[in-house]
Amino acid sequence: MKLDEAALANEIKSGSIRSLYYFYGEEVLLVKTYLYRVLDKTVGKDRDNINLITLDEGFTPLLLSDCVENLPLFAEHKAVVINDLDLDKYTDSDIEMIKDTLENIPPECTVIIAITNGAELCKKAKNKKLITSLSKAQYAAVSEFTHMTADKTAALIIKKVKKNGSDISPENAKYIAELTKCNLTLASAETDKLCSYAGKREITRLIIDKLMIKQLDTSVYTLATELNKGNIKAALAILDDLFMQRLDPIIILTSLSSAYIDFYRAKTGALYKKKPADTAQDFGYPKNRAFVISKAAGSVSKLSRSYIRECLKMLLDADIMMKSTSVNPKTCLEQTVIKLHLKKTEFEKGEYID
Repeated sequence: MKLDEAALANEIKSGSIRSLYYFYGEEVLLVKTYLYRVLDKTVGKDRDNINLITLDEGFTPLLLSDCVENLPLFAEHKAVVINDLDLDKYTDSDIEMIKDTLENIPPECTVIIAITNGAELCKKAKNKKLITSLSKAQYAAVSEFTHMTADKTAALIIKKVKKNGSDISPENAKYIAELTKCNLTLASAETDKLCSYAGKREITRLIIDKLMIKQLDTSVYTLATELNKGNIKAALAILDDLFMQRLDPIIILTSLSSAYIDFYRAKTGALYKKKPADTAQDFGYPKNRAFVISKAAGSVSKLSRSYIRECLKMLLDADIMMKSTSVNPKTCLEQTVIKLHLKKTEFEKGEYID
């Protein structure tokens, strides 16, 4: 049976444990969280429990069968964890044996398949077929954990900060969520670092900017917004910082182009009286990136779509030049940033109006 996080959480909390679980998805921290919750309910919190068996890559179907069918020792229940199951590495006859074991799990055993190292595994044909099959089975629970929205990630950050004895505003918690692209593993690690530094003090924007390593997309997005403000000095400072990190100019250009595409989509949505959330949904933005359109909508509220379109043409020209000529990519990128600034100057003179 397919279960979302809320249904899964309620079921585990009630003590209604199924024979088989299949946890996977982008948000590895949630995969591990619910793996541990099932283990807490079945074999307790001791991870060295003799009735907790972990099978890693390369296990044989016969070993799985033995682990599942053997009785628990000095306890009523046992758990078998299968890490990162990759059915493509097994023959068809092996897969049939594995499926047969999973379909006949005795009541004193619970099996948890946890995909924690590469969500791509679940896109493979044989794994997808297993997921589809288990999603229809009453004895099994299949849960996919995708990235949360910025607001939900921020709420968890606030909860973690308060638990550590510090304080943070909702705005700054959301800022951390956006910087980490709502990746709970990264957001949790960064929040721990910030709490350790701040102690009992409030975690301010200054502390966040001082300690957190910004992702490429975040830095480039700031560069783009500074260009839209006409602040060439700040934009070039960000570009210099990216060069100091020895990032490929073509990668920086690609990220910059993506930012302007976000601007164009946000502006188009606004012109058609659409809410940013609806625009994000129309263009297929995942939940952890939907906030980008909301931010972009604020950045382009005073800009014209024709101006953004001209900027995109300039970025396309730079991309073609970098990839098809012997021009120095770094020089080309610097010149493109200057041209984008000049284009903003032209816009301010009223040359680009929708």
